Amino acid sequence: MAGHAVADLDGKDYNDGKGTLKALLADPKSAKRVGHLQNKDGTWAVRSSVWVRYQRENASLLKGPLSLGFSIYGDTHHFGPELQFGNVIADAIPQQVLIIKTAWGGKSLYTDFRPPSSGGTVGPYYTRMIEEVRAALANLKRDFPAYDSSQGYELSGFVWYQGWNDGIDPKNAIPEYEQNLVNLIKDVRKDLDAPKLPVVIGELTGPWVQAPPEWTALRQAQAAVAARPEFKKSVVFVQTHDFVRPAAESPNPGHGHHEFGNAETGFLVGDALGKGMLSLMSGPQKPVAGLVAAQDEFLAGYLIVPIAKANRNYNAGFSMYVAAWPLLRNYPGHRFQTGLPGTWMFAQYDGAAPKDMYSDIEGGLGWWRDTRFPTETPKFLMGGVAPNFSEIANGPGHGWGTWDEPRGLYGVAQLSPWLLFPLDGMNLKQGVSGELFGYGYLNLPLCDIKPTGNQCWTLFFNANNFKGPVAFFLPHFFANSTVKEPRLVGQLLDSRPSDPDRHVQMETQYIPCRMASDSTGQMFARIAPTSFPREANGDSVLVHQDTVYNKSALYDSVEAWFAGGAPSTGVVGGQGASVRTFTGGGRATWEIRSGDDKTEKKVPIAWQDFATPTAFDPQTFGYKWNAETTRKKGPLVTLPEYFQWVSDAEGKTAKWVPVAVDKVPVETGLQKLTWERPVEKPEDAYTTPTDPKSSWKSPGPAAGPFTARLGDGSVVTYFWYRFADQPALLNANLTDAERERMQVRVEKLHRAWPKNQNYLPPPKRGKLANIDPALIVKPPKGLEIGYVPIATRQELPAGTRVNAPLKP
Repeated sequence: MAGHAVADLDGKDYNDGKGTLKALLADPKSAKRVGHLQNKDGTWAVRSSVWVRYQRENASLLKGPLSLGFSIYGDTHHFGPELQFGNVIADAIPQQVLIIKTAWGGKSLYTDFRPPSSGGTVGPYYTRMIEEVRAALANLKRDFPAYDSSQGYELSGFVWYQGWNDGIDPKNAIPEYEQNLVNLIKDVRKDLDAPKLPVVIGELTGPWVQAPPEWTALRQAQAAVAARPEFKKSVVFVQTHDFVRPAAESPNPGHGHHEFGNAETGFLVGDALGKGMLSLMSGPQKPVAGLVAAQDEFLAGYLIVPIAKANRNYNAGFSMYVAAWPLLRNYPGHRFQTGLPGTWMFAQYDGAAPKDMYSDIEGGLGWWRDTRFPTETPKFLMGGVAPNFSEIANGPGHGWGTWDEPRGLYGVAQLSPWLLFPLDGMNLKQGVSGELFGYGYLNLPLCDIKPTGNQCWTLFFNANNFKGPVAFFLPHFFANSTVKEPRLVGQLLDSRPSDPDRHVQMETQYIPCRMASDSTGQMFARIAPTSFPREANGDSVLVHQDTVYNKSALYDSVEAWFAGGAPSTGVVGGQGASVRTFTGGGRATWEIRSGDDKTEKKVPIAWQDFATPTAFDPQTFGYKWNAETTRKKGPLVTLPEYFQWVSDAEGKTAKWVPVAVDKVPVETGLQKLTWERPVEKPEDAYTTPTDPKSSWKSPGPAAGPFTARLGDGSVVTYFWYRFADQPALLNANLTDAERERMQVRVEKLHRAWPKNQNYLPPPKRGKLANIDPALIVKPPKGLEIGYVPIATRQELPAGTRVNAPLKP
C-alpha cells in the first residue's frame, strides 16, 4: 500500500526492467490498458480531477493531483494502488476526488492498527490514521486551492489493504484477525462520524497465492468480514491473489513482501479496489472500461430434454443412465449449485394433485451449496422432499434440520451391506469424464402395511464397480407430515404409485461469470470454463435409457418371496419395463443474471449458436456442438467463454452472443480473469449424536469404528449396525415387532442378492462410471447378513487445505 510498484527503473538491480510500468507500456498486449498513465511525449500523465494527500513517515507531506510519486520513496519511479484506484473513480464520477492515503510498512492489525473496540492498547497507527484523515479534512482549501468549499465534502469510502505482518504471527494475530477487522470498520465509522461509510477490503496478495494454511486462514478471515449480514451492501471483499506475477518476471525478485515490485500487480490491485468501491457508492456514475464491479453475476437456467409420454400403468419406479463429468474446470466455491441431467418423481393421481402441496423424489448427480467437501467431481444425493419442503432427506443421516430438530436426517435407511453412504453425499471416483451412471427408484415391500402407507422407494445403482440396491426412503418420511395435515393421508409417495411422465432436465442455479464494458459502453461477459462430455466423434451423450416399470418388474416377485414363495432374483425388467423414447429437439433457458434481488436483470445467452440438442437414437439424448465456437480436448468439450451483449434497435430485447476472445477489447480486463478455487473457511465436520441414550448408542453398533479416506479428501468414520437397530429405523415410528419383521426380510435379500449381478437393465452404449472405491466395504466376519455400515462422522483431516484442487 505504501507504494513499491516500479515504474521505470531498470538495469541489473531491477532485473533489467522486467515487470515495470515502462515494460507494460512497451508491450502491445498491455499498452492499451495502461496507456492512460503516460502522455504522448512520454511524461507521466496527471489526473487533475483527483488529488492525493500522503504523509510519509518521518518525511515531507506529499500532496497534489494524481500521478506517479505518491509512494514511500517520494519519487516518480514508484507508485501504489492509489494510482489506478484514482483513475477508476475519476472515470466513473464527475465530482472532485480526494484520496487520503495513510500507509506505513511493516504494521499489523493485531498491534499497530489495533482498534479501540478490540481492547488492550490502541494501536498507535490506528490513532495516527484517524488524526491524519481529520487533518486532511480540516485543511482542504489550504492544501488544495481548487477545492470548491461551497459544495462541502462527503466521506465516500474507506479501503483496507493489509495483512502481511498478521500473516507472520499465526499464533496471535490470525485467530483475532476477523474480529479485529470488524472492530476496525466500526471504530473508523464512529471516529469519523460516518456510520454508513462504504468499506472495501483488499485481499492479502504477496507471493503467497499457494500459501501455507495460516495465510489461507487470514484471507478467509478477510472474506468472512465482508460476508457478515451486518455489513451487507456496505462492505465488499475484493480478491487480488490472481494479480501476483512471478518473481522472475518482476523488477525486485527478492521482495516477495512487496509483490516483487511488479507494476502490473500494483495496477490491477488498484483497479480492483476502485471497482469494488464503485459498487458501494451512490450517485451518478459514467461508463468505465473494465470489469463491472459489485454485480452479482452468474449464469443459470435449464436444459430441457423432450421425451415421449409413458403408459400410465408403468408406475412402480424408474431407472436411467446419465453422464457424469466435471462441469467446471475448477470448483468455484459454495455458491455453486448445479445438477447434471436428472428427474423429478412425483406421486401419480387419478385426477388433480392436491392443492398447495409439493412433494417428490429428485436429487441425482451434481453440486450443492451445503456440500461440505466438494470437488470438481459430482456427488449423488437422494433428494426426498416432504410436502412443501417441510423436510429434505438426502441419504442415511443426511438431510435438513439438526439432531435436536431433525427435518429429514432420519428419512433414509441403509440397505446395502457392501456400500457405505457418506454423510456428505455419495462420491463418484475422482476424474470421471463422461461415463454413464445408472440409478433409479423401485418400490420394495420391506415394511408392514399401514393406514398411511408402507411403500419403500429403494435406490438402485448400476456403476462399473457396484450394482444393486443401496438405501430406501422410509414411509414415515412422507407420512410424518400428515399428522399436521390430515388431508394428505393417502396422497403421498408412502402410499401412491409414481407418475411415469417425469420431466428430464439439467438445472443450473449458479455458474460464475463476470461482465465488463469497453470505453464505448459495449458490454461483454465471460463465464467460467464450462465443459460437457464428448465421445470420439465429438458428440455429447447426456441421458440414456430412461425406463419406467410396473410392479411385475420387481415388486410382485419380492412380495411373493416374502410371503413364502420362491426367492426373487432381484433382476429388474422383463415385461414390466418400458423404455421412454427421446423425441429430438429441446431448448435451453440459460441466462446471465446480474444485480441484487430488487434490480436483478436476466439476459439469455444464444445457446443455439453453439449447441444443437439431438436424439442420437430413440433411447439416447445429447448435444452436437458448433466446432467454430467450442473447444475440444480429450473427453470434454468446452463451451464458449466470451459473450457480447446484442440488443434490437429499440433496446427492448437483448441476448448474449458468443464471440471469439480476440474480438473482446483488452481494456475490459476479461482476458486477465482466472477462475481458481476460492479461499473459503474450512468446513465443519459432519457429526452424529454421542449421547449414550441416543438412538446412535442404544442399542448401538455391533462393530467399529472403521474409517474410509475418500477421494474428496475427507475421512468417514462408520460403524456396523444390525439393520433393524440403525438410527433411522429407531426413529421411524415402528414397533419392535415391525422392525424385526423388516430385519427378516432384509436378511433374505442379503443372502440371495449378490453384489456383482446386473439388477437394472444394463446400458446399450457407453462405459459405466465408478463409485469411489473407498466406499465399497466388506462386512466384518460374522456380520455378513443383516448388518449395514452407517456413517457417524465425516471431516477433513487436520491441515487439509480447503482451497487446493484435488487431483484424480
